[in-house]
Amino acid sequence: MVDLNQAERWKALGLDMRLIGYIRVSTAGQEDNTSLAEQERRLKAYCELYGHKLVKLYREVASAKNTIARPVFNEALNALSKADGIVSTKLDRVARSTRDVLTLIEDILQPSNKALILLDQNIDTSSPYGMMVLTMMASVAQLERDVIKERTQTGRRAKAEKGGYAFGSPAFGFMALDGVLVQHPEEYPVLQLMKNHRRAGKGLTEIAKMLNERGHRSKKGTLWTIIKVGEAVGAYARSRRKPKKA
Repeated sequence: MVDLNQAERWKALGLDMRLIGYIRVSTAGQEDNTSLAEQERRLKAYCELYGHKLVKLYREVASAKNTIARPVFNEALNALSKADGIVSTKLDRVARSTRDVLTLIEDILQPSNKALILLDQNIDTSSPYGMMVLTMMASVAQLERDVIKERTQTGRRAKAEKGGYAFGSPAFGFMALDGVLVQHPEEYPVLQLMKNHRRAGKGLTEIAKMLNERGHRSKKGTLWTIIKVGEAVGAYARSRRKPKKA
C-alpha cells in the first residue's frame, strides 16, 4: 500500500530520483495477457507519485533462471550509469530468489551507489526502512543457506573422505585438483586482470567489454556480462581460502 504522506514528504525534500525501469514476463503468453502493460502502468504510477523520473523502461520476455539469457536485463544494468537506481514490481521480476537479489545488490548496485526499488516488497535500498527490510530478507536467506548446509554436510564429508572436492562448483579462477581447491592456470590470471581493473576504478560494464574483446570467456565458455564479472570479483572478495597454485 502506498503511503501518500510519505510521497508528499519525498517531493517536499526534493528526494526525486532518476530510475531505470525493468519489467519481465516468462512467456509470450503472459505478454499477450497484458502482464507487461500492468507492470508498466504500476512503475509509471509509482514514479509520478514520488516525483521520480523514469529515464528508460526495459521490457523482456525471458525466464529469471539465467541472466545470460536475459540480454535486456543486462542492458538495464548497463544503463544505471545514467540513473540513481533500478525499479521493478517485485523480486521475482529481477531474479529467481532472495539470495540472487542480495548478490545483485552487494556485488553490483551498492559498490556503484545505486538503489534497488521493488514495489511489492516495499523495498527501496536508498532509504533506512528499505535497508531494514533488506536486512530481514538477508537473515531469512542466511537461515535458508544454513539449513541447506546442514542437510548436505554429511554427504560432503563422505565425498571428501574419498578424496573428492566436496564444496560445489569452484568459482571462476579456481579448480579442484586431487580434492584441493587450487588456482586455475588459465582462469586465475584473468581474474587478477578483473581485480586490477576494478581497483583502477573501471566499471563492470567496461571490464566485461574488455574481456570479451580480448577473447576471454566465462567458466561455461560464454561471453562476459556485467552480472558475471560482478559474481567473479565478488566471489573472490568473499572467499577466505588461500588456494595452492596448480
